[in-house]
Amino acid sequence: MKVTQGETKDRQTVLHIEVDDQLLEQHMGRAHQRLASRVNVPGFRKGKAPRSVVERFVGREYLVEEAMESLVPAAVTVAVEQEGLIASATPQVSVVEQDPVVKIDATVPLPPEATLGEYSDIRFDEEAEPVTEEQVEESIQRLVEANASWEDVDRAVQAGDLIMFSATGTVEGEAFMEQNDSEYLADADNPNPVPGFSDALVGIEPGGTKEFSIEIPADFPREELAGKTADFTVSVASLREKNLPELGDELVKGLGEGINTVADLRSRIRENLEARSQQALRESLEEKVVDALVERSTFELSPIMIEHEAEHVLRDQQTALSRYNITIDQYMAQIGKTGEELLSDAKETAENRVKRTLVMDLLAESESIEPTDEEIEQETEAWNSSQHEGHDHEDSPKASREAVVAVLKRRKAVDKAIEIANSKTNGAKPEKKKATEANAETPASDADTPEPDAPDADEADSPDSAADIESKAETAST
Repeated sequence: MKVTQGETKDRQTVLHIEVDDQLLEQHMGRAHQRLASRVNVPGFRKGKAPRSVVERFVGREYLVEEAMESLVPAAVTVAVEQEGLIASATPQVSVVEQDPVVKIDATVPLPPEATLGEYSDIRFDEEAEPVTEEQVEESIQRLVEANASWEDVDRAVQAGDLIMFSATGTVEGEAFMEQNDSEYLADADNPNPVPGFSDALVGIEPGGTKEFSIEIPADFPREELAGKTADFTVSVASLREKNLPELGDELVKGLGEGINTVADLRSRIRENLEARSQQALRESLEEKVVDALVERSTFELSPIMIEHEAEHVLRDQQTALSRYNITIDQYMAQIGKTGEELLSDAKETAENRVKRTLVMDLLAESESIEPTDEEIEQETEAWNSSQHEGHDHEDSPKASREAVVAVLKRRKAVDKAIEIANSKTNGAKPEKKKATEANAETPASDADTPEPDAPDADEADSPDSAADIESKAETAST
């Protein structure tokens, strides 16, 4: 097979491919088998007509077109290998000619290149936020409320009650809400179905009905309701009030984890809050340090590779939205963006992911970072038992180990970057290095450890994750 390589620009190169007769003939044979099983040739059972008969029946041009399905990717793969290239994503191909010689142009995205900038003078002298007594008390109060009981009461609805009710809501005569024998928390912070609905329930007696209207805010997420008047009819069947338990040693003993007294509880909560404050500091420093490294470094990235990574970003977004039964079109309407704008955002996120990974790999190389065998073993166990549980692994043990080592190197590189950024003296200036990476991944962060002794803190995600998508999806689903 004849292959001519064009110039390399933007980490992409074009291969001009002329397919030889042997390879064409091989895929023509496969095309014949596929067509023979689908086409009814007079005088032959399906799949039994000779190639010459099938070719006369459908025409050589049609047979060649059918052969392109398997021939093109196979020819491109051979050409890439023949030229000794590594493709960082699927090449973009076009069939230039089919007869008399099949000619293909393939634009091959090459692995990205980066040069690590100076980093020894990066400084972010931040400190963890101190834990206050107010925060400890708030955590204790949430814990007490989590252990509260609900008891039936015979009185009018008050704020904070849990009611059993039926309700209808209409806007301009069109129903948008209908609940029958449903539970509802009449809490002032409850924004559903519209702001102010919860407050309007106060004063309704069990067995009573109330009609009222609410002006819906102009910025309400559901555009078809925003700025309009909603009319409600609500019937309350029964209600329960929350009874908070007394904070004492008997209550805290039930929490386990070696907590026997209220003093133990306060101490444990403070420890947890301080640990989370330290983790928040680390995550803040990680973002700032890695961003600083990216800003100081130079990159050459293939546009095709970025588009490929952007597709992964969009798939992650769609997966996050699907958890809330929200389509991508509904999400775009919610955030006021077009498909083109969403794709542009995905490309920006993808590019940032690749750059962050490259600088972490280069920093790990510059600092000669290598994980120990014990660290690799522990990470492999965690890899297999948690995030990859239930998946079918096709990677070889060697490839899996290499992936784990890469994750550990990036994690330790983040630690080193933070250590450098917090040091008070300038270290030796490392020699700048250049590296290529075929498959870039987001630098891994240490996972938060859940604490049973205090309410869970919000998980801190990187700006490249789907957390923002899920947050907006929750809003859109209300």
